Amino acid sequence: MKRNSLATPADVPQPAAFANANMFGAAPRDIDVPRLWKVLVRRRVLFFSIVVGVVALVAILTLLKHKSYTTGVKMIAGNTSATANTQAADTSLPVLNALLSASGVQSSETYAELLHESPIANEVISRLGLKTTPEDLLHHVAIKPITNTAIIGVDVSWNNPEDSAKIANTFASVFVDHERGLVAHQADSAISFLQTQIPLAEQKMRGAQNALRSYEQQYGIADLPTQMTAQLTQAAALDAKASQANMDGRMASAQLASVQSQLAATPRTIVGQSSVAANPVAQQLAQQIAQAQANLDAARKQYTESHPTVIAGERQLAALQSQAAKQSATVISGTQSVPNPLWQQLSQQAATLRAQVQSSSSQATTARAQRGAMQSNVTALPERQQRIASLQRDAKAAEDVYNTLEKKYADASLSSTTALSDVTITQPADPTFARVTPNLPLNIGAALLVGLILGLGAVFGLEFLDDRFRTEEDVKERLGVPVLASIPALGLGAGSKSADGNSDNNTDAWLDAMAVESYLELVTALRYSSSTAPRSIAITSPHKGDGKSTIAVNIAVSMAQLNARVLIIDADLRRPTIHTKLDLTNNAGLSDVLVGIATFADAVRPSGHEGVWTLTAGTRAPNPLALIQGEAFDRLLRMARDEFDFVIIDAPALEPIIDGAVLGMKADGTVLVISAARTDGRAANVALEKLGSVGSLNLIGVVLNRTKPERRAYSEYYLGAGKTVSLPA
Repeated sequence: MKRNSLATPADVPQPAAFANANMFGAAPRDIDVPRLWKVLVRRRVLFFSIVVGVVALVAILTLLKHKSYTTGVKMIAGNTSATANTQAADTSLPVLNALLSASGVQSSETYAELLHESPIANEVISRLGLKTTPEDLLHHVAIKPITNTAIIGVDVSWNNPEDSAKIANTFASVFVDHERGLVAHQADSAISFLQTQIPLAEQKMRGAQNALRSYEQQYGIADLPTQMTAQLTQAAALDAKASQANMDGRMASAQLASVQSQLAATPRTIVGQSSVAANPVAQQLAQQIAQAQANLDAARKQYTESHPTVIAGERQLAALQSQAAKQSATVISGTQSVPNPLWQQLSQQAATLRAQVQSSSSQATTARAQRGAMQSNVTALPERQQRIASLQRDAKAAEDVYNTLEKKYADASLSSTTALSDVTITQPADPTFARVTPNLPLNIGAALLVGLILGLGAVFGLEFLDDRFRTEEDVKERLGVPVLASIPALGLGAGSKSADGNSDNNTDAWLDAMAVESYLELVTALRYSSSTAPRSIAITSPHKGDGKSTIAVNIAVSMAQLNARVLIIDADLRRPTIHTKLDLTNNAGLSDVLVGIATFADAVRPSGHEGVWTLTAGTRAPNPLALIQGEAFDRLLRMARDEFDFVIIDAPALEPIIDGAVLGMKADGTVLVISAARTDGRAANVALEKLGSVGSLNLIGVVLNRTKPERRAYSEYYLGAGKTVSLPA
């Protein structure tokens, strides 16, 4: 055990040194690294329990949670150059031109939004035969467009790496086909219309040619004059132009109807992104669980497991944990809608087709007007020439319409069969490089870090809230009062076991020896606390139960072993205990002497320890404070000093009465007993304030009782072969 450095005359301050304000006030607490280390060592069980608990909990949850494997596929979206887009758009189909021209100017974010559409997920489910819904599947898919690039990443999390890679690659393939289908769909709608119009045009052309041939054979006409031919040719060209414009308008109208049907089934906006936040209810429940756990731990320290407070705390903690288990870790805090790029493209196409319908109608109207203006010239031709010219014109117009439809059909078929997607897979998903979650080593490392932080926070937070004294350094720093000695708690070794399971008698002997040594150190400090040793010493404490009576008896026994005659006076007239500790009767004592019922000589009796006498409290008095404040107590104290070398006064505790402070004022010196791990700073400061309120009082110092010496203090020095002195409990 560490010897008290204040136990010599040179080190112990004189009584006058305690007359300042610092004597009764708390000194500042300087927290340094050695002190923090001591706190951590003292509360190491709590610290390691928290660290191990957090790590174990995270490890168990990690092992119980199903593993998820994440693989990713990368795609590049959009045409690689503007030139390619221009060339691809150079077709005779306006709708197809508009779609191909627009496909190269979309950002990767646009394609990412298209990937979130349900048709893509439905097609993936269909191809792979997955038993899930599009919404559930999309929850396992993360679309990550890389900013300022045309690259899109698709990550899929699944319960095995092979299926994860298969789903990711299928997502990419389906999206590539989907983009190709958007291009081919416009050509397909044109093909459907042309397939119905070409047979009609061919039939009309054949009829016109047959009519011309029959008329020529009937009238033997071989040729027409050049002028007539030119006029008729011009008229035929106008008729063909009107027919062509009319045909273009009808085809555009058919395509417009197809686009409008798609537009009606396409939503204007889609969900752009959703933000996920921590569930505030789960966080609040976590805080309540931590508070409930702390309250339960505190209750268990004070009561047994069957105590109502402990049972209520356990039920409250279980209820909170049950509620927390039902909460999800995160919630969707908001969503953002963005324009649907497919709807925008279709709207653009519809506008283009409407313009084409109007343009074709305008061209047909103009051609018919011009043809009407030529009608007078044609009417002037001979009737037969007019007839043959009309037949030639009809045949030429029908042939031109048929040839045009055939060319358009060939263009549309080529576009449909050779349609290219503007999305290319650059890196397929590989199950070999799947990322596994949860990651046990990573989670254990994070849990260890969190556990260390929580453990340190709990230890130092509890230390900050725990204002009780534990070491001599605590008393010196916070009270500014010298510590005369630290007395170990008697009986700490009882029931301790050695390695073979038997009682460790060496530990008991060590503690007894340390207690004797501590009391001898205390007696030495008391005798040399000033130039003149105090002969009457009052022993008090902040609370009852701090062990002041036991300290008083053992001080008297230790002084008697140094060949001194010692008297113990039980001045605690409200709750006397000295007669019980010494196994004496309490028939006549201090109160009887003070009121004159008994004499001092008759009331003083041997205590059972050599050199130690006692004056018990005596008959219970109605007003103890009036008795100890009177002149009779002063006369008794003078008689005691004359007959004995030392007088030890067991004074009452200072809270809530002031009897102890009055007795301290009458004695030569006062000792304040503080119980380690029990007395807090508030109680100690209140006690010091009461001692300082009675005027001239010599506070010799503080005795820190019931300390727990560290194992390293175990020394063969305390286990010598000499006889061990027994001290009263």
